[in-house]
Amino acid sequence: MMRAGLGFRVRLLIGAVLPALIMVLLLGAVFFDRYQDDLESVFQERGYAVAHQIGAAAEYALFSGSHDTLGKLADAARQSDPTIVAVTVFDAKGKQVAHSGAASRHHLPLIDSPQVFKGERVTTVQTPVFQAMLPLHDELSDGSQPEQKTVGHVAVEIARDALDARKREMLEITLAIMLGGLLLASWLSLRIAHGVLTKLDAAQMALRRQMETAELLARTDALTGLANRRAFDEAAQREIQRAQRYGTPLTLVLADLDHFKAINDCHGHDAGDCVLLDFARILSASVRTVDLVGRWGGEEFAILMPGTDLAEASQAAERMRRQVEQSELCLTEGVCRYTASFGVAAFRPDMPTLASLLGRADAALYRAKANGRNRVEVG
Repeated sequence: MMRAGLGFRVRLLIGAVLPALIMVLLLGAVFFDRYQDDLESVFQERGYAVAHQIGAAAEYALFSGSHDTLGKLADAARQSDPTIVAVTVFDAKGKQVAHSGAASRHHLPLIDSPQVFKGERVTTVQTPVFQAMLPLHDELSDGSQPEQKTVGHVAVEIARDALDARKREMLEITLAIMLGGLLLASWLSLRIAHGVLTKLDAAQMALRRQMETAELLARTDALTGLANRRAFDEAAQREIQRAQRYGTPLTLVLADLDHFKAINDCHGHDAGDCVLLDFARILSASVRTVDLVGRWGGEEFAILMPGTDLAEASQAAERMRRQVEQSELCLTEGVCRYTASFGVAAFRPDMPTLASLLGRADAALYRAKANGRNRVEVG
């Protein structure tokens, strides 16, 4: 009788525990698989965002063949994120032109689409770098856009240590859920599952914030902190549409440092970077909050002035020119003086394209250079 009662108790215990154990095993497997896939997906998306950020910053340097600038971009990207093991930049012919970090573990074929290789220790993300194309909208255009030209490729190797540690952490949590579910049955299993989902949401939110930060960096010039060419183009397109719709004035100023190559040759590229930073500081301090200052490329900068007519913008450019001329930049080699030339052009409703506005401002800047530099010309 006691043996029969004991057998029943055992069977009853097994009947109560076994469904809970099976449920916990299923829940643990589902949660772990989902968390692992999501982490891997977000990790790869982060890698794409980092590679895209570097590629956006390297586009002009690849186009101009500035290998020193590419090396600095690679070093800066790796130093800004300790998980980045190596950064490699290739030109359009597939030749390696810049590298920072450890020797590359994986070599992916250079194709015109992003690709990823998941290794045991690192994940390699490779993306093409396309030459920036300005959209043209005029009466003679058939509406089609020119095919993007590949100017190079960027390969980024990201260590998987943090990702693997997060996966191990999730595995430990899953085992704890299984053990807790075996002891406390279904209710405790569901409670733990809820906690796992909360942690997953928090991890996804943190990684999403990192991706948003990476996207912001992709729109910012790495050296000066100003808007880069991509961000400036987008803002200029919006302001042109607003000026055309409401008939408000809009002016563009192009500024270019004079004899910048001589500064690099005489004082070195570090001194040249200091001059660029000082020039960016002067321009930013000389405009209104509604104006946008961006680095157009190399030593050329652009200032977009909404609500400002040609005469006002010319006066503002002249003030900037004088401030640059009067500035003294203290370097280790001594005091460095430099000047800049400015070209000013106003938006015209009969030529409502960014290409037209840029072309007239660039022509004015060219006249300023041809007429002796350190001057302001109007287009």
